Amino acid sequence: MKFFLSSLKRPAVEDLRNLNNPIAFVHIPKTAGTAFVEYLIENIADQSKVAPPFMGDMTVTKDDRSQYQLYWGHYDYFLLKATGRRFTFITFLRHPLARAISQWKSWSNPSNLTEAWLNVMEPYQIEALRFSQTATLEEFIMSPNLYIEGHIRDVQTRYLADAPDKPGMLDSAKRNLETVFRFFGIVERFEDSISLFRATFKNALPYAVAPTRENRSGEKSTNLSPAAQARLRSLNSNDFELYDFGCRLFEERYRKVLRN
Repeated sequence: MKFFLSSLKRPAVEDLRNLNNPIAFVHIPKTAGTAFVEYLIENIADQSKVAPPFMGDMTVTKDDRSQYQLYWGHYDYFLLKATGRRFTFITFLRHPLARAISQWKSWSNPSNLTEAWLNVMEPYQIEALRFSQTATLEEFIMSPNLYIEGHIRDVQTRYLADAPDKPGMLDSAKRNLETVFRFFGIVERFEDSISLFRATFKNALPYAVAPTRENRSGEKSTNLSPAAQARLRSLNSNDFELYDFGCRLFEERYRKVLRN
């Protein structure tokens, strides 16, 4: 009974301007992260307290003496956990089909294949992106290229798990989403997500990021054959289950906010 009563208690509302632990935004690719990062930076206000974007080097993140209050980028949760530091974890989920389509749209956009990126990419990565520049969505989903597959297959579950591609991956991702992440949003319910974020953190600002800074993908035909749909669902069996779990949990939390 004591455990049941304690589980009903709402976590204390943290002050976004005076956090006990810095925010670590686990930006899963193609989940509205660019827009949300802009929003987070506006909330932090002081640019000196915003860490540079994560580009694969964990050194800055491991420094518990730094003044940074926001770490952001394509971090895997398990890498942040391994630092031993305490963070205020937040993330966003997106419907797996929509996320995969957005990945294709991004990689097929010529403006995203710049010389600056080409100069820091490995040959196998360049090969995959050059293929994606002219590939249809069908060709992208059906491609046997392992680098492309890695950006389609259970991306969200792997980002949130204790050990990606290991037994128990899905269970740990669910557990972390429910018990470790102070906040998570759902892209398909973006406005409700901002409302929940503002209820979770004191002094959080209204959302006012300009559309030009949101990095939205352009409209393209997204018809898929039954074979491609089957492959996409097979590659994302964990992500579909995680997304359904996340949507139910989000609805529970959002309804609590409405009641209060």
